[in-house]
Amino acid sequence: MRRWWNSYTNLPYQERWGIVALLCICVALISIYLALPWVLKEKPFEIDQPLQQAFQGYVNSHPVNDGQPYTKNIFDDSSFKSKVTLFTFDPNTLDSEGFLRLGLRHKTVRMLLNWRRKGKHFYQKEDLKQLYTLEEEVYKRLEPYIIIPSSNRFERSFSNFPKEAPLPEHIELNTTDSATIVRLNGIGPTLAHKIIERRKALGGYLKIEQLNEIFRFSDTTLAMLKTRFTINPLAIKRLKLNTATFNDLKAHPYIGEKMAQHIILYREGLGRYSEIEQLRQVPLMNEEIYRKIAPYFVLE
Repeated sequence: MRRWWNSYTNLPYQERWGIVALLCICVALISIYLALPWVLKEKPFEIDQPLQQAFQGYVNSHPVNDGQPYTKNIFDDSSFKSKVTLFTFDPNTLDSEGFLRLGLRHKTVRMLLNWRRKGKHFYQKEDLKQLYTLEEEVYKRLEPYIIIPSSNRFERSFSNFPKEAPLPEHIELNTTDSATIVRLNGIGPTLAHKIIERRKALGGYLKIEQLNEIFRFSDTTLAMLKTRFTINPLAIKRLKLNTATFNDLKAHPYIGEKMAQHIILYREGLGRYSEIEQLRQVPLMNEEIYRKIAPYFVLE
C-alpha cells in the first residue's frame, strides 16, 4: 500500500488530480446505477375520483356471498365478470356506474368518459370499437344492446355543412389556398400557412424546389408535390425595377435591406434601368443572387 502511495505522490500534479477526478466519476456512476431502480420505480395507477366513487357505490349496492360485504380489491376487473348486467344503453349518455354494470373495465370507462368530456360523440354502434381497451369479445356482447337515437336537430344541422370536394389532380401553387394545400400528404396546417406566407413575400413561386426553402422535404414527398402542383408564371407578382421603392425591395426574401440600397443607388446613378441584366453591375451582386431575383423584376 505504501509503495502505491509513494508511486502516486511521485506522479505529476496534473496526473494526480486526473486520477482523483476519475475516481469521483466512478463513484458517481455507481451511485446513479444503484439509485435508478428507486427513481424509476413505476408509480401506482391513479383512478379518477368520480369514477372511483361510482365504482365503490356499485360494489356496495351489489353484495355477494349471501349479502356479505365485498372484501376484494374494488379495482380488480376480473372480480366483476360474474356480476355483468346487460341492458339497452346509449354510449353518449350512460354514466360511469352503468358502464361498470355492463362489465366494462374501469380503465375503459375512464377513457370513454374522457372522450365524451372532450366532445366525442358516438353516431353509430361501430364507433365504440375506437376504444382500443375494449375487447372484441366485450363489444360483441354489448352490440345488441347499444341504442343510439337519431336526432333530427343534429341531422338538420349536419346536413348544412358542405361536403368536402375531392382534391383536383393538379393544384396551381400560386393561386390555391391553405385549406387545399393542407389536404396533401406530408403537409400540416402550420406548414401550409408558411407556404402561403412565403408565396406572398416572394410574389409567387417560380419552381416547386423553392418549397425546400421553407421546410426540407424528403425526396419522396417533394417528388409527390411535383406531381400535384403546377405553376402559372402569369400569377407571379413582379417588382417594377425602375419604380419599386426601398421598402418594396427590402421586403423581398431574396433581396434584403443592403441589396435594396445598392439597387436604388445604382438606379439613381443610371437614371433608370434599360434592361434587367444591368442588375449584374450592382455592388454586392453575384451570379447566384442575380439568378434568384432577376425573374421577379420587370422594367415597367
